[in-house]
Amino acid sequence: MNGYSIPSGKRLIKALLKKGYKIHKGRNGKLGKGSHISLFDPLNKLNVTVIPDTSNDLSKGLLSAIRRQLNISKKEFIIILNNS
Repeated sequence: MNGYSIPSGKRLIKALLKKGYKIHKGRNGKLGKGSHISLFDPLNKLNVTVIPDTSNDLSKGLLSAIRRQLNISKKEFIIILNNS
């Protein structure tokens, strides 16, 4: 993906929270599973699962998979990342 620097998991989570996504509490009130965070888009009723809560850069393949889960265009994804 071009047009932005590869984000860390923490940066992507921050960008999605800024966009309006909420941290989705799973079973027993836990925020995700292990080192991953699940987010929920209340507007579109859409869950995005497994974003590693890490300061390491995410791989391009994982970013593509997350973008597909978000069901947004590459252009919109770049805008979200650049506005974080």
